[in-house]
Order: sequence, then C-alpha cells, then structure tokens
Amino acid sequence: MKGWLYDMNLSDIGAVRHTLNLNGTWQFCLDLESDKLVEQEILPPSQCENTSWETIQIPGSWEEQGYGDEPEYERLDTWTKVREYEGSAWYAQDVHVPSDDPGCHYVFRLEGVRWTTNLWINGQYAGQQDSLVNQQKWDVTSLVKQGEVNRVEIRVDNTMKLPLAGSHIHSLHTATAWGGITGGVYLDSLPPCRLQTLRIQPDAENGTLRIDCIVSAPANESTRSMQLHVDIQHPDGKWLDRYSCNVNLSDPSHVDISSAGLTEINAVIDQWRLELGTGKSIARWSDESPELYKAVIRLHDGEQELDRLEQSFGVRSFATNGKQLELNGTPVYLRGYVDCCIFPLTGYPVWDKEHYLQQFRIARTYGFNHVRLHGWSAPEPFWDAADEAGMLVQAELPHWSRFFEQSNQSAPAEVLSYLTQELDGLLQSLHRHPSFVMFSMGNELIGPNGHPELNAWVSRARDMDPTRLYTDNTGFGQLPAQGREGDYYIQSLNWHPPLESAYSAVPDTTLDYHAVTRLAEHPVIGHEHAQYTMYVRPQERAKYTGVLRLSWLRPIEESLTNKGMMEALEHFQQVSGTHLVRSLKEAMERIRRTPDAAGVQLLDIRDFPGQGHATTGILDVFWDDKGVTTPEEFMRFNADLVLLLSCKERTFYAGEPIHVDVRISHYGKEPLEEAVIQWRLISDDVILTEGAWKTGDIQCGSVMSLGSIVATAPHEGAAAFRIEAELISGDLDRTVANVWHGWSFPFYQSHPGSNRFWNTLAELKPFLGEAQDDCVDRIDGFQLLKNREIDLVIVQSLTPNVVDYVVNGGSVWLQPTAEGLYDSVETKYLPVFWNYLMFATQPGATMGMYLRKQLALLGSFPHDGASDWHWYHLVNGTPAICLDTLPGVEPLIEVVDHFHRAKRLAYAFEAKVGKGKILISSLPFADLALMKRPEAAYLFQEILAYLNGDQFRPATSISVAQLLGIVKLQTIQFTL
Repeated sequence: MKGWLYDMNLSDIGAVRHTLNLNGTWQFCLDLESDKLVEQEILPPSQCENTSWETIQIPGSWEEQGYGDEPEYERLDTWTKVREYEGSAWYAQDVHVPSDDPGCHYVFRLEGVRWTTNLWINGQYAGQQDSLVNQQKWDVTSLVKQGEVNRVEIRVDNTMKLPLAGSHIHSLHTATAWGGITGGVYLDSLPPCRLQTLRIQPDAENGTLRIDCIVSAPANESTRSMQLHVDIQHPDGKWLDRYSCNVNLSDPSHVDISSAGLTEINAVIDQWRLELGTGKSIARWSDESPELYKAVIRLHDGEQELDRLEQSFGVRSFATNGKQLELNGTPVYLRGYVDCCIFPLTGYPVWDKEHYLQQFRIARTYGFNHVRLHGWSAPEPFWDAADEAGMLVQAELPHWSRFFEQSNQSAPAEVLSYLTQELDGLLQSLHRHPSFVMFSMGNELIGPNGHPELNAWVSRARDMDPTRLYTDNTGFGQLPAQGREGDYYIQSLNWHPPLESAYSAVPDTTLDYHAVTRLAEHPVIGHEHAQYTMYVRPQERAKYTGVLRLSWLRPIEESLTNKGMMEALEHFQQVSGTHLVRSLKEAMERIRRTPDAAGVQLLDIRDFPGQGHATTGILDVFWDDKGVTTPEEFMRFNADLVLLLSCKERTFYAGEPIHVDVRISHYGKEPLEEAVIQWRLISDDVILTEGAWKTGDIQCGSVMSLGSIVATAPHEGAAAFRIEAELISGDLDRTVANVWHGWSFPFYQSHPGSNRFWNTLAELKPFLGEAQDDCVDRIDGFQLLKNREIDLVIVQSLTPNVVDYVVNGGSVWLQPTAEGLYDSVETKYLPVFWNYLMFATQPGATMGMYLRKQLALLGSFPHDGASDWHWYHLVNGTPAICLDTLPGVEPLIEVVDHFHRAKRLAYAFEAKVGKGKILISSLPFADLALMKRPEAAYLFQEILAYLNGDQFRPATSISVAQLLGIVKLQTIQFTL
C-alpha cells in the first residue's frame, strides 16, 4: 500500500528557503513486537512483509485517535487515560520533491515527540534522535531525491529509555506517557548558499546588537563574494538604517572548511556589532513592557537574494546584584508559579500560541510575572507567547533523578551524556527568547551539599550563554551552600532549617523568612511555596472531554455519598477555599516582608492532578476560576508593590491600643516621591477611626517601613474589624491597597450562675468564680439532681458517675483530651499540605472549619463561617472528634477533613443522653496560657452562657453505648 502523496508546491513558497508541511494523514501501525527487537536490527516496514497499515493524523497523539488499549486498572492517585500504549509505532508517507526545487540542502524535522525516533528516507537509514524537550532534526540531503517520490518512514518509541524518575514531561501524573508526533513533521529545503546558523545577542547596557552567524556555501563557490544585509524594525514599527558587510569565502581570516567531505565552506561571522540607538530610543524588553524588535537578515550576491531569515528579539539584561535580581539594571521581584506540564485535554504539551497567551493573560491578572517549568521546557509557541506577554521563565532539564544525592557518586554515563545533549539543545534553541532568563539543572536533585557534575553543567551553560542565570538544582540542598555552583538558589522557605512547614503561616505578621535567606550570598527564591489545599470539586468532571478521566474522583464520591456528606460538598468547597486564600495571603506576605528574598515560586496557581491530587490552585487545571478569590484581591499581596502590616497580634481586648507598622515591598520600575498613606479601621462597615500621613521617598528594590498606625480596638462587645491601607502617589497609575482582619473581645466576666456549676478542671477555677469543684468520682449524681444544687457539670473525663448524672437528667460539658477519645484526628490550623496520599504522616491533614452562620453555641463570638486567624490558637494542635459512629449527630463546630479520608469531624457537638444532655468539645480551654488570650476566654464565656440558657436543647439522642464508643470511660486502673 502506497502512502498519500505530498507534492511540494513552489508557487506557494519563497524561492530562497522553504518548508514542506507534511502534517495530515499518514499511514500508521503500532509495533506490537517492539519489545523483541532489543538485540536485533530495526527494519522499516518497507523492508518487511505483510505490514498492516491504518491511518493517523499528524499532529496528534496515538491515544487521541483511538490507538492503544483501554487501561486494565484505574489509578487512585492521579488521572487515567482512556487508552494507553507504551512501545513503538510506525509512520509512513510518500513525498514528491519536484525537480525544479531550488533547494539543495534538506533537513527533516519532528516536533513534539516523546522520546526516541528513527528515520528512513527511501529505505536508507537517516539515524536516531532522543529528546524529551528539543526539536528532533536530521540532515537528509544525501537521501532526498529531487523529481521523485520519496518514501519517508518514521519509528517513534515512547518508552522510558533512562531512569530519570518522574519529571513532569514524562510522568503519568502530569504530561502522561503520551505517544505520537504532537507538534508536526516538516521537510526544510535550504538554498546552496545559506545562513547556516544565526545568533542575535542584544547588549542592553551599550545599546548594541551582536550577530554571530555562519554562512555556508558549496566548496566550488569559494571565489564568490556575497553580502550580508541586516534590517532592524523597532517595536514602534519604524525601520532602522540597514547594516551590511561583505562575506568573502576566500578570506582565510574568517573561513572554516567543514569536515563533511570538503563539500562546503563555512564563513564564520563572529561578533558583528550593530548600533541600536542611544538612551530612550532603545526599547527595552521587560515584564511590564515586553518590547520586541524584528531582525531580517539577508544573504545577497549583488541584487540576487540567496537566503533570508527573520527573527524577533528583545533588548534586556538579567543579572544579579548581591542578593537581588535585576532586570535592565532595576531590581525585580519574581512573582512566580510552577507550571507542571498539565494539559487535561490532550495529556501532552500543546503547540498553540494562543493557548499559552491565554494562560499568561490570566496569570498576569493575578499579579504573576514569572513561571518555572518544573522538570521540562515548553514547545516553541510557549516561548513566543512568553516573549509577547513579558513572562520571566525558568526552564529545567527533564529529570527528577536520584543520581546526584551523594556528592561522591557519579551518575551513569548514559544519563550524563543524554542530559548534556538536552542542555546544549535547549540553550541553542532558546537563545533568541528574552523571556528565557533562568535555567536549573533539574528538580530536587541533591542532598545537603552540591554535586560536581551539576556544577559542571552550570559552568558549561555559562560558557554557552552568559546572558542567563543558572543554578545547580531547584529546591534541594542546604544553605550556606557547600560544594554548590549557582547564580541564585531556590530553597524551600517552608521547611529549610531553622524553619518548619507547620509554621509557614501564623498570626504574627512581624515574622519573615530572613532566617533562611540570610544564609546565602546569592539571590534566594522561595521553592514551591505554600502548597495549601482546599476541598475537591467533582463538578469539574464534565470538562474532561479529551483523553483523560478523573479515576481518582470515583472513590471519593462513593465515600461522600455513603457517609451522607454530598450535601455538604458546596459548603466544604466554599469554606476550605476561603481558608486556603487566607493562609496563602499570610504566607505570601511573609515572604514579601523578607528584606533579602528575591522572589517566590508558588505551587501552584492551578490544581495538580497527580501524586494523590493536590487542590492547591485558585484556578482549576483548565485555568478556570474556582470562585475562591478575585484577581483584585490576589494582587493585594502579589504585585510589584505590596503594602504590608507588621503586628504580633490579630486579637485584642476591647478598647486596647493597637500599634501597627505599615511597610511596603517596592519592586516597581521607579522610586516613589511624595506618597501618602491613608488608613481606616472599620467594623460592621462603620469607619471607627482613620488617618493619613506623607511618606518619604520610597526606593525600588526595598522593603521599608512607611510609618505606624496607632488606633484603638472597638470598645463595645466582641467585634471583627479590618484595617484598610492604601498608598497614593502621583508616580503611580493606580492605588496600592491591602486589607487585614483583626478581632477584639471584652474582658472575661464570670457567669452570674457559676455557683451552680460543678467543675473538676483546676485550670478553669480562675474563670468559674463560685463554682463548686471536687474530684468527680465523689460526685453523688443522684443527690445533686435531687437537691437541684447543680445546673452544669464541667469535666474532662467521662466516669460512671458522670454517665449516671447525664442519663438521669443532668447537663454536662465534657472536654476530653485526645487520650480520652477513641477516634480523633490531631489538627493544625493550616490546611493540608499538598495532599494526604503523598504526605500521609503530616500533622493535621484537615482543611479548616465549617461554621453555620446562626450558631447559638458561639453566642456573639464573631465569625463568617470559615477559619480565620482568631481561631489559630484555639485549634492549632487540637484534636477533632470523629462522628462517623453517630450519623444522626450534626457537628456544631465542624472540621473539614481531607476528601480522601472524609471523616465526619467536629471540635464540638451536642446530644441528648437518657433524660439529660451533653456538650462534648475538644477545644483546649484547660490550657491556662490559652485562656489568657482574649478570644479563648471570650469563647469560653459564650459557651457557658449557651449551656446555661434556653437554647441548649440538643435535637438528637444517642445511647449510652454510643457515648461510650466515642469517649473512653475512666474507672479504677488495675491489671489482671
């Protein structure tokens, strides 16, 4: 069977160099015997018998077009493909190259291939290419026959060739194990005399343009004189004066004879410098103003154009200055997110510039100017879009291997060779993109110290392209750096000693990450910052119309349905999303308060589909808004200028003085003069106090104090308030504003009926006035009931006497510790880190609280239904009570468990037991230090009032057996 015939149409292409687009329908077959060819010579189908051809479209993956098998298993830790195939496959096509084609040099190109390919032209083997991130090219000049039909056969093998671990370009959790030719297939026809290589390097400081190129010509053209003409178009559309130079192939000072049979001569044009202009006439590329020039380079022989290339470029510098990064000589702060190679419709990186432009438009609305490609480099359309959008990009080698953890052990030779090839290819292909500013040798590669082979790559990269910045790896290694080479370091600020991840965000807004950043001499960027998560969103399933299905979602939905929790799903999504953003705001402001931090890489602006499914995003994997914040709110703490508040407390006593330091992290392009700070303290939408002052000059690249707010907390009752501050300057085209929440509470007042309370917790004596107290085991519950001496018993342990008391009509507030509960979960204030399936031993693993708006238990304690910072000391480290054995009981203070485990959790619930009633709560009021905090004492007071009032009427009854199944009964201890 012959393939479809592609005929090169010269009327549609230029007469100099042109490209035959071979995309479309190809013959295709899976090579199901590929695993048997390890020791055998691979033969193309044209040299084999009985090849059974089908058809496939290029570009595209095998799975998209129905090839592969339905998966035998569903993955619970990530998505599952509709079809899967790992192995090799064959493509074939007949291509007619006309006899009058002016080209004499042919290059065959594949884009979007994972990862080994073999090529045959007219039955002749052209060679093998291996790459995950680079274009794959073959010189097929000697194999192409002009004026004839040329048989093209391609073998693509998508199996893992080297143990590079789960880099996101080839992980099932992200870009999947896709197969196919997803970017396209092309045959370039190049003229005899041509521009073989071209490198344009702007010098932003001196306003010049350096051009390095090699002009190739047939050896018999050695006496030919040619000219190079360069035309530069300014970003404003105007053309600069033409630059020209002669190319004399017979001049030995710049002629290098190629070694390919002495058939060609290469004229090396080295460091040809052109003037772009001076001062403000030079349009510099930046994240805020991504100005792009266009260069047109022509090779002429008199009036005859022999070859032509066009290339866009940006004039910019990117360098370090001490511990700061500078863009065009001005300090710049990297406000970054991590791109984990997630494409939920295709399962592979798309080749669509508009797709990436839309991503960047969304990211910019949330304040981001930087993106890290996690263990990969993106297709060419990504880089073109990044150039236009002004994104500052870090690319990485495509591996997450473990070969570099021990500095005295070398990686396998084949791994070093392969990754060196990928490094060279990336630096050669990306040099023209101004958005490409940083490069890392891979993700989380080393132990505490560096590795000489990574350091060698850093040195190699600097030699190849000194205009970018390089680091040995992203994320791992200790500071101060030992045996590490890098222009900058990317370190986790969540858990690098002396800091701990459980305290990556706390109510104290005077804290920063200087304890880590001070350990380095070079710029430090926060690695995979925050990683807080929210509740799962099954409603996204309908968007998965491509090759991927949410296999991890089915067991979660089954669990929620079986437990009767689906009705709470919307509430859980709302309150956990609010909790995520509030936690993220503090973690992001904390790094902006750090005076010597150079930037942050947030993981992530989107959800992550694998490793157990990490719902870290304010957007879903499709870049759609999840409704948890707005761009305007997010940019308050993620912009070039951010106002910051510094205060040790979030909670105050009513009428207590509040002293707040207002700071600014200024990484705009110009200093600010004559700025004004305006502030307001607002409660219940009423401005209680306000003020304003003028600031001094505010320099770029600084974190500085602008002055102090002195105010008074609201005097009346318990109140939630907010402090709003904004900076106004004639140097800005916008107002810079931020908002922080605070709370105030009256001093504790003893309950007037406390003499009718029975208390057994010594720590609560100062708060219970005339309450009776004694060892609970001496309670004569029946006598207390008979004489009606006690209205409420407050205990920490459940004893037979307490059970007697409640069953016969008494009221009890039981405050068990974790040791007194059969089933509890220790919680922390912050949400789940990343996800439970990957980090199951992390403390907490919950997602905040769900508080119903009209909750009588809390009285006048202010809340908006979700976790906020006035709850921090009450719930951080507090056990949540599991209510799975009490399906009819509704939590009062509900804890949102992570969606994989989906326990029904509460800090407090109530029930009828026999003739009596009981409130069981785990909030640690027996902690005397906690009770010295205004929020804790006030909440204790409000709960007491509730329990001693008419509203304490539990709706649900539980049996004594159910009670004893929740709380351990404390009796005489003995051993048999």
